[in-house]
Amino acid sequence: MDDYYVHLPKKRMGAGVLLFNRAGELLIVKPSYKNHWSIPGGVVEVDESPKAGCIREVKEETGLDLPNLEFLCVDYCGANDVKNESLQFVFSGDVLSRKQISSIRVDGKEIIDYQFVQIKNLEKYLAKRKNLWRRLPKCLEALKKNTFVYLENGE
Repeated sequence: MDDYYVHLPKKRMGAGVLLFNRAGELLIVKPSYKNHWSIPGGVVEVDESPKAGCIREVKEETGLDLPNLEFLCVDYCGANDVKNESLQFVFSGDVLSRKQISSIRVDGKEIIDYQFVQIKNLEKYLAKRKNLWRRLPKCLEALKKNTFVYLENGE
């Protein structure tokens, strides 16, 4: 029976979080190893839940400790020429306090910058992340309605 599980397909998983300041601006981060901005988060490790992976990644990237994340979205992303198929989880966090914002620290290695951006200005920062860009409006709508959403390739 154990041999059965060894041969099952494996899917890549990622998890990110939508974090806002009191002005309703979204926190985005600039990874050093990519040519675009993103939301805080990253790859979920083996034997790690998506929520635990998100909490860990946010702590590593920003120094923020955010144990109270709420599930917002899961997006199945099919394989393409560059990436294998994946499940991308999005969580929502509390509105960040001034104290939390002032404690944000990027390591300068993995994450080189961060900023808060008005929703209407996000396209110039996030449009290069095609799947995230398709997913984001649906996540924001679900957040407004206090619900969650299931997507496939951002739809």
